[in-house]
Amino acid sequence: MDQIKKPIIIIDGSLYLYTSYYGFRDFKNNAGEPCGAIYGMLRMINNILKKYYYSRKLIVIFDSSKITFRKEIFKDYKSNRLPMPNSLYIQIKPLFEILTKIGIKILSIPGIEADDIIGSLSSKLEQAGEKILIVSHDKDMLQLVTKNIFILNKKKYIITPKTIQDEYGIKPKEYIDFLALIGDTSDNIPGVPKIGIKTALFLLKKFYNIKNIYNNIEKIPFLPFKNAKNIAIQLNNYKDVAFLSYKLAKIKLDIPINIKLQDMHLTKSCTEKLFRFLTSIFNR
Repeated sequence: MDQIKKPIIIIDGSLYLYTSYYGFRDFKNNAGEPCGAIYGMLRMINNILKKYYYSRKLIVIFDSSKITFRKEIFKDYKSNRLPMPNSLYIQIKPLFEILTKIGIKILSIPGIEADDIIGSLSSKLEQAGEKILIVSHDKDMLQLVTKNIFILNKKKYIITPKTIQDEYGIKPKEYIDFLALIGDTSDNIPGVPKIGIKTALFLLKKFYNIKNIYNNIEKIPFLPFKNAKNIAIQLNNYKDVAFLSYKLAKIKLDIPINIKLQDMHLTKSCTEKLFRFLTSIFNR
């Protein structure tokens, strides 16, 4: 963590809301009400604050319930997901109230996905000369990584441009093209049928992005990988799907966000308040 001096911490709240809910599903408060999502979120934030105590700026980002542009251009976007359980829904308002009382900034923008808020805020902060640590295990976020924007994933290690290069052999921004080719089942992004991880990475290492892949489509049948001719046919047949998938996978970096650095500043009493909520409200 020496490479990140006092980063601004951005937490993918929507992702960890669900992770917390399913991780502590049987938790109830003293009144017998479900509180696993609240407990898990506060516990996770508490652990982050303890580990990165020297960073005094933090914000938690959430999705809104409004329809987003992705749903408008592709009606099946995220259609494979079940509705939010009521036992989770009833915990959202209390969670927001607790975070506000503690002094932790939360942000949700109607019609804008949390990913796009995180991407746009990170870009804005980077342009202002800040270092950013995104707390998320959503692989979509890999496209946001730069020399100033890092990701803390579920395995508790920091993802840098080198991490992505070492694992995939591509640059962070090329991860968008990677998803456009293979699709993303978690978000129901289609991708190009019959193109798997190895083929997608081979093509991206050769051509760098899907635009360049299609500009060189006539060369693909002669490349040294299995079923090259069939892959070229698939790419031709699903060109529109590939570029639609790219639009769906690409996180926006230009959403107007009216927030100042001081809005994310944590007071010295924040950790104490958080600990008190964890120990006094819950049975466990």
